[in-house]
Amino acid sequence: MNKPMPDDLATLWYLTRRVAGLMDRASEALFQQELGISLAQFLVLSVIDAHPGPLNQQQVADRLGLTKGTVSRQIDHAVSAGLVAVRPSPHSRRENAVLLTPAGTDLVRRGDTALHRDRTAFLPRLDPDDMHAAIRVLSAMNDALSPAHGAHR
Repeated sequence: MNKPMPDDLATLWYLTRRVAGLMDRASEALFQQELGISLAQFLVLSVIDAHPGPLNQQQVADRLGLTKGTVSRQIDHAVSAGLVAVRPSPHSRRENAVLLTPAGTDLVRRGDTALHRDRTAFLPRLDPDDMHAAIRVLSAMNDALSPAHGAHR
């Protein structure tokens, strides 16, 4: 038996989706204008950059909550643009590892700088305690709803 969703949870859900959509649209425009790449491309490059050592495509997909096929297309574009190199995985002959090239690393740094500049110019100054509380709540929800924690969908 499903209980009705509490008003606070419904409001949190709505606002989270709305803010994420608005941030995605603004970031898409920013990355297209300043870097000539999509938000999806930037996210893939950022995940590769943030991980120490090589990742395979499935690991990138898992970190972004995307399909392996979607990530594969983004990686193919990045390889063509000289931003990512694909090498045989040191852990498995059946997998490839993806690594940023120096041009890919430079692009991520420029994107991080542009994103930081854009956010500080347009978002209100949020109280650090409020920001940390929001991060704690969203992290707890993310953990609770993640398939790894047995959440039912």
